[in-house]
Amino acid sequence: MSLRSGPLNHENFYISFPHERVVQVTINRPKKLNCIDKTTSREIAKIWELFDEDESLWVAIITGVGRAFCTGADLGEWNAMNKAGVVNDMSAPGLAGLPRRTGKKPIIAAVNGICMGGGFEMVANCDLILASSSAIFSLPEVKRGIVPVAGCLPRLTRTIGLQRTMDLVLTGRNVSATTLHDWGLISQVVDSPADVVRAAVEVAEIMCKNSPDSLIVSRLGVRMSWESGSVEDTVSDLADQWYPRLASGPNFAEGIQAFVEKRSPSWKNSKL
Repeated sequence: MSLRSGPLNHENFYISFPHERVVQVTINRPKKLNCIDKTTSREIAKIWELFDEDESLWVAIITGVGRAFCTGADLGEWNAMNKAGVVNDMSAPGLAGLPRRTGKKPIIAAVNGICMGGGFEMVANCDLILASSSAIFSLPEVKRGIVPVAGCLPRLTRTIGLQRTMDLVLTGRNVSATTLHDWGLISQVVDSPADVVRAAVEVAEIMCKNSPDSLIVSRLGVRMSWESGSVEDTVSDLADQWYPRLASGPNFAEGIQAFVEKRSPSWKNSKL
């Protein structure tokens, strides 16, 4: 099943295509501040799998409806599970398939409002984060006897530093989008929730002017350096394993030839 031929409307989210090469997932559970139950989590995780498999789609966006982006897991469901003696599974790839997603194509988080708990864990592993100036972020798990173990703690430590991550996780306090932009987590702050998706689509459109092969390998190189303890190992893996694959594809020659001929390149869908 491809994303274009499958259902677009699901119980708690919907799919759209704001650009011919971009897929958007919009969480749509505003009465519960877009918290995500286990069924919805599995359904969205499947969307990312199909996105990676669909050669015609190069970039994805995730956002929310209403005053929240996502407030994490459905704690009402967790409470029922606890009473039944069931502990929630924290295995990869995590809530909505994002906190420990590896994947191969970029996902942009367009944070329209409240982003806390598992929602924060989701965006911490996205490739770019844009946020409304009114968006609020927090990791309040410590206030509920929980710990955010789905993937964000080491990733935030790598991105914003030890003490800032300690501040977030040990106090559970709210922080603004502007603060996280200053700390280096958010790439762009926009004026209003209505503007954040539009801004994310504009970024995605810029990305889609580039070679889809280069998007995949560039993203991989950045992530390898983020995950690895060795800069040289990452450089070697890129040069020895991925550069030959990149160079053997048609987009490598097309980009160079288009430059020489002073024209826009005509990219082919990636086979990587």
